[in-house]
Amino acid sequence: MSQPSDTTQIHIANQGIIQGALDPNKDVVRFLNVPFGVVQERWRPAVKPEPWTGVRDATKLGPVCPQPKAEGRISRHINTFSPVDFDDETTEFDEKHCLNLNVFVHEDTLKKKVVETAEVKSKGAAVVVFIHGGGSCDGANVMELYDGSNLVRQATKLGRPVIVVVPNYRLNFHGFFSCPELIADIESDPNLKTDYERATGNWGLQDQRLAFEWVHNNIAAFGGDPSNITAMGQSAGAVCVNYHMLIPQHHGLFHRAIMHSGAFTPLTAIRPHVEGKLYFDFLVDHFNIPKELSGKEKLELLKKVPSMELALAVSSKRVRLVTPYADGLMVPKDIYIRAQKAEMFDQGVKAVMAGCMLNEASSLLPAMGPTTLKGLPRLYERFCPPDEVSQQLWEKVYGKPKTDLDAKKVSEQVLDHCVFAYPVFSVLRVLSKRKDLDSSQPSTQSLREGSKEGEERFKLFQYYFERSIEAVDAVGRGWGAHHGLDLVYVFGPDYALEKVLNEDEKRFMERVQTMWIQFAYGETTGTKTKDGVDLFPARITHPLDDYKHHSTAKEAIVLTPQCTVEAEHVAREGKDVMELWDRSEAWAYQIRQRNESEEALRVGFLCIAVPGEDECN
Repeated sequence: MSQPSDTTQIHIANQGIIQGALDPNKDVVRFLNVPFGVVQERWRPAVKPEPWTGVRDATKLGPVCPQPKAEGRISRHINTFSPVDFDDETTEFDEKHCLNLNVFVHEDTLKKKVVETAEVKSKGAAVVVFIHGGGSCDGANVMELYDGSNLVRQATKLGRPVIVVVPNYRLNFHGFFSCPELIADIESDPNLKTDYERATGNWGLQDQRLAFEWVHNNIAAFGGDPSNITAMGQSAGAVCVNYHMLIPQHHGLFHRAIMHSGAFTPLTAIRPHVEGKLYFDFLVDHFNIPKELSGKEKLELLKKVPSMELALAVSSKRVRLVTPYADGLMVPKDIYIRAQKAEMFDQGVKAVMAGCMLNEASSLLPAMGPTTLKGLPRLYERFCPPDEVSQQLWEKVYGKPKTDLDAKKVSEQVLDHCVFAYPVFSVLRVLSKRKDLDSSQPSTQSLREGSKEGEERFKLFQYYFERSIEAVDAVGRGWGAHHGLDLVYVFGPDYALEKVLNEDEKRFMERVQTMWIQFAYGETTGTKTKDGVDLFPARITHPLDDYKHHSTAKEAIVLTPQCTVEAEHVAREGKDVMELWDRSEAWAYQIRQRNESEEALRVGFLCIAVPGEDECN
């Protein structure tokens, strides 16, 4: 498939020359397995790779972070017809060399870069860096779904060239783990000089920062514009994007953000001395490490656990999700308070678009929630505050289930609201209070953001993705527009074009891709399709609290089942749902602030089950 050409070799400063592969059917060049970091030691910051001599082959997919086998992966739910569960026999799992990225760029963009002179320079193509999901437990850039070729090709057709970059990062206990024993170990390490290097637990986030820095330093060599980077994340990847906007040391990594099906609820930031200690004790027990050993000795033995065995430990019923740690150096301990203040977010990010699927939780049960009447009381006890107002709201929203089928529906709703709808609304509510929020009407014609005179105003979008895929619905799973399905429309992978999407869905895919591409260029006002349809018919233009959760204002974009783009309410679930989860989050936070016992950990969302509580949520 690949043919050598002048554009398939790129010299990366301070690294070396890479040889990519041209797909002549798409005119897109793929540069695969480009290293941006090396993990020299477990639970330490990665370092930049050493330069190489000669030409490095960048035509084959590279190693990925060790993770559970196919049947245990969260990412397996993304699409029924996708080979998301990459071949365990051919995929290389490598703790040390998993930090590589794939670059997808149109040949025209590379040629334009080649013919530039000192006197004639273009602005460069917009850059989209995609952070994959998988609960921070699994997933990788080798998944066929994440091939950016067709998105790149569509961008070139529109005259808005885009370069897509998809990095790996450390996952599960490789990427997110801390405890008092590990903190002490790191504090005693003389090789770690700065507070950032000594921050403990968020290796995956640090890896992503390293990837963004690589893009800043090197994307111009591919014809990209380092001053126009959009961070796009899905699920746990969206949560990471959210964290990057809140971590002071990570400000300036990107200029726009798209968050698919995810935004963090701050209560899931793990405290090393509380939940992190539970994780440490769990791992010691899981690997049969003698309990009479000292904490230091136990940690040294955990460092020697084979990488795949460490990754597989995340499949335990006690481990629910993996999230970042409130380490106090990188992620502040008062992250919950900071996340309520718009000024704490990266003010250099000039546009954010965040949204959810219509049926987010449909594919995630029973892995993340009870499906019977017997298990439902635990859900109620964990999330419903004991005061009368909250209990009335709970019954008003979720009713009184009488059958297992009723219980399953309630569990799905609770999961949808708690993990997806409320966190997304919550972060949009905070961002809507930025002082530079663009309050102009969405239909107003304007120049490209970034080319305006004076200060660029912050634009904020919410979307609902309602369109499913008929071929997926036909298999009878009943998932509808489920978690991750939107990525098929955004990336448009070959397997979907050839075997899955019908003609209407292919046309809709082009519309979705056009929206995402225009967003990456900041062209979101007065932007229409060829047939005159506004691509961005709605935008959040006022602080959300002004409208009582916006139960009446139509400021959200809806990608409908009819393959159209329309406007609807920002909080379609209504004020009762948002107020209930406001109260639930505040209640759990207050209890944990006052009490760090196991009993206090039995309320709210927790990523690891306390001993004796192995049932889901």
